[in-house]
Parts: sequence; structure tokens; C-alpha cells
Amino acid sequence: MGSELHNAGIPVRWCNTQGEQCHTKMLLRRSANSAALILGSANYTRRNLDNLNLESSVRLIAAPDHAIMQQASDTFERRWENRYDEKHSTDYAVYADDSVWKYWLYRGMEFTGWSSF
Repeated sequence: MGSELHNAGIPVRWCNTQGEQCHTKMLLRRSANSAALILGSANYTRRNLDNLNLESSVRLIAAPDHAIMQQASDTFERRWENRYDEKHSTDYAVYADDSVWKYWLYRGMEFTGWSSF
């Protein structure tokens, strides 16, 4: 999926892990008049989003300048841009994998709902 996003011109960065798992699930959508924040345990896959796996999430809607939305935005920017001399994320090229085998494995798992990611 990372290569699909990257090839479509969407900036991709990876979590810079040292063996631990990076598992944050936060989706923030902002417009001029409102913001929506989704936090929870669901992966953004067919298996999770089509109710094939029981998950919990919360959706918050508020003004874009609300403190919660600002905190979510700051958290994202801190990790994306590696602020405060912290190394949370790394460039796409570091873990890029254009393997045809892995691409079709991912597509098959997503199509069948057998994915575990």
C-alpha cells in the first residue's frame, strides 16, 4: 500500500522503529469550518472497516481551532517532522518495497479479508 500511495504522489513516511511496533491509529480531517478526529483500535483495512473484526473507535467533531484538534495536529506534525530532536519517522525510501510478490500478497489478503495488518 505504501508504494501505491507514493506512486500516486502522496507523501509517505514510515515509523522509525528499533524492533518495537508502531501502531498509532489517528485520522484527522480538517476543513475551514470543522475538523473530525477518529481514534481507536481499527486498522484501516477491509477486514477492520467492514466489521470482520470487532474494533473500537471514537469520532470527535469540533472546530478546527479546538484544543483537542490542535493537540492532534501537533502530535502528527511532531512525529512526521521529527521535531524536538526526536526521530519518530523516516523517509519512504528507507523501507520502500516494490516487490511484485508482496504487492499481490497484500492485494489478495485485502480482497479476501484475511489480512492481519
